[in-house]
Amino acid sequence: MTIHKILPYIEQRPLMYLKTKDIYLLDSFIGGYLSCQQIYDKNFSDIDFQSNFHEWLRIKFNMDLGFTWADYIFKISQNENLNSVDVFFREYKLFMESK
Repeated sequence: MTIHKILPYIEQRPLMYLKTKDIYLLDSFIGGYLSCQQIYDKNFSDIDFQSNFHEWLRIKFNMDLGFTWADYIFKISQNENLNSVDVFFREYKLFMESK
């Protein structure tokens, strides 16, 4: 299962996968999932998420280099006074539509 297939499940019930609805917990979940997938899946297909989502966010919001995608989402969510996980899913959907 790719990260693109599991993210809708997390979006529907985030507290089933994360202790709290926090972008850094989601980042850890995704990082662990992708690491495991790289080890065990010979057809690793989530490289676009790892490399392209970060750059897409950085350019879209004119962010400085040196931060993670989770840091970008956290800053955006603070500026908009929204939950960071909700902002992630909004931006993730826009990222996927732009491809």
